[in-house]
Order: sequence, then structure tokens, then C-alpha cells
Amino acid sequence: MRRSALLASLAVLAACARRPAAAPQARPTPGRPVRIVALGDSLAFGTGASAPRKGFVFQAFLLVLERHPGSRIDNYAIPGSVAADVLRVQVPRLAHARADAIVVCAGGNDVVHRNPPAAFAATYARLVARVRALQPRAAIVCCGIPDVGLSPLFTGADHDEVAGLSRTDDAAVRAIALRNGAAFADLYAVTRPHGSIIRYLSDDRFHPSDAGHAALAAVLVPVLLRALR
Repeated sequence: MRRSALLASLAVLAACARRPAAAPQARPTPGRPVRIVALGDSLAFGTGASAPRKGFVFQAFLLVLERHPGSRIDNYAIPGSVAADVLRVQVPRLAHARADAIVVCAGGNDVVHRNPPAAFAATYARLVARVRALQPRAAIVCCGIPDVGLSPLFTGADHDEVAGLSRTDDAAVRAIALRNGAAFADLYAVTRPHGSIIRYLSDDRFHPSDAGHAALAAVLVPVLLRALR
């Protein structure tokens, strides 16, 4: 009985010895350094995060940096900007940027200020067209508009109005991105599934917390990496 067990064990060991060892997993070849430029409002700026590097745009950049060592990011975002402000103040700075990818994150303040959806869509379309004209070789990533109505600052009729404008303006951003050959990061969709939204909001109950920025970064990263291919 012991001899049978010993023979069986030796047979198993021999089979394992004949089996080829698993090849070590190859590391992805590092890509060339790239330059990313961010345009937008407080969301793109990183407001609400506990540190600038925890804003969702910078979190996404850090992961790009792992694939593209030596890359850089310039964040031109200005808190409080509506789409018209981004077009007027930030977009002209692209004239000499030589960017590989441009992240546009605007529209949340247009919702808050109840700017008419048609006016917002027209302005956003001009914004993207101007970005394309100034940087024809750069990939453009348009970030959708989160559901602003999830903030507890908006209740009753205010909530309904803001939630409706978020949906409408987000759909406009998606359509404009598609028409202009830009990538689209669906920030609206990622804000919907979270039942307890409070942990995703900072102390001001409006801007994302670290957890909120991390959730948005998880959406932006794959879109940005694909755009850089």
C-alpha cells in the first residue's frame, strides 16, 4: 500500500517536471511621452479632493504616466467656468500647446446656472470645433456631465429642474463628441448607480470627495488611454 502511494506520488512529480513552466508575463512596452491638456471647471480642477493629485483628471494622468513615462499634464481648468468661459479664456491657450490629448470637462455650471440647453449645446459645439482647429492632431476627450441633481443641495422643484438639465446637456455633449470624432467619457452614467451618494461628495455636498473623484477617474482612464493609441 505504501509502495503504491509512493509510486503514485512519483508519477505526479514526473508529470509536473515534464510540464513547461509558465512564461513570465511580459510588461507592456512603455509608450512615448505625451502631453495632456485639461480644460474645464471646478470638476476638472479637482475641487473637493483632499489634495490636487486626487482630482479625477490628475488621477487619470498618473495612470497614463505609468504607460507613457516622461509625460506631462497642463490643467487650464478654472473653477466656476461655464462652457462660454472655457471657450473664451481657456481654449485660446491651446494655440501653442502641442498637445497629444485634450480633456474637456465643462457643463456642470451651465446646469447650475440654468443656462438654456440650446444655448449650451451651441456654445459647446463651438468650443469643440475650436479645440479641433487649434490642435488638429490631438485626441479630444469630452467628459459627460454628472447628474448634478444628486447633490442634496437641490430639493423639490429645483432638484427636478437640475436633474433634467443634467440629462439634456449630457446628451448634447455626447452627440457633439460623436459628430466631431472626439472620445466620450460617460461621467453621467457613473454617478447614477451609487445608492448612498454622500460618501462620493465632499463637505460642501456638491463637489466630489476623494471617493467621488476616484469613481470618475475609473471612467476617464480607459477612454483616455484608447484615445492616445
